Amino acid sequence: MTNFIEMFNMVSQVARPAHAKEAPATTMEDKLADIGIDSLDGLVMTMYFCELYGISEDDETKDWHPTSVQEVFDYLMKRKTQEPESVAAAKEAIK
Repeated sequence: MTNFIEMFNMVSQVARPAHAKEAPATTMEDKLADIGIDSLDGLVMTMYFCELYGISEDDETKDWHPTSVQEVFDYLMKRKTQEPESVAAAKEAIK
């Protein structure tokens, strides 16, 4: 399994606008709002995470509003059908 915080930060960088102030996650307890992830960033990140972890974007996913890195991780681990082999491979898949 890849380091999830590293994966989370990579997806965040890809999903967020270039002008966004970068505040990477450092712990699983980090709150998304505290590291500058707004609802639009979260939506784009969810689309990327669903692709990377093989999760169908159904109604439950559309109504999902995590507040921490840990909640994102728990959701993905519960529903995943695949897992990226590395952060580098994941970045290549979503760029």
